[in-house]
Amino acid sequence: MSEALEIRGPRVEEDRLIDVYRAQRDVPSPWVAISDQVMGGVSNARVRQCERSDSEATCLTGRTSLDNNGGFVQMKLDIGPAHSLANFHGLFIELCGPAHEYNLHIKTSELSRPWQSYRHTLQVEPHWVRFNIPYALLSPHRTDIELNVSQIKSIAVVAIGEEFEVDVCVRRAGFYLG
Repeated sequence: MSEALEIRGPRVEEDRLIDVYRAQRDVPSPWVAISDQVMGGVSNARVRQCERSDSEATCLTGRTSLDNNGGFVQMKLDIGPAHSLANFHGLFIELCGPAHEYNLHIKTSELSRPWQSYRHTLQVEPHWVRFNIPYALLSPHRTDIELNVSQIKSIAVVAIGEEFEVDVCVRRAGFYLG
């Protein structure tokens, strides 16, 4: 991580960041690929370890297709119950890839339907960007349940809603104290 890192969102000191994921060489990635094929779509996705812009990373590649009512691929990271998230003020994620919008989707144990989530749109750039996202910026999607941060169970980087070549990498993700 030698280059200057662009920060978007509130300024958070490095010692206030708590990693739940940091890419490491020769360590299997906990991120998993999911596509609209789970519901009959034809988009394809693959998650792999690689190096991007001089950093170890986990990358999601593939193609979204709107055929068969599809249109999404994602890489998802499960968050274990060992993390006490209620004391944090938001989450952070470092992403890099060709310039394109992606969604960040948060799931909690209180959401019972696969289409429910809390979302925020991120503009990925061809250099590493750390997005610091206060919980208040996460918009509920197809749910009336208020976000209970102590119940967060996964985060996902999602390509959705249009046909395009997906190429986005994450090198670090977690939560931050205010």
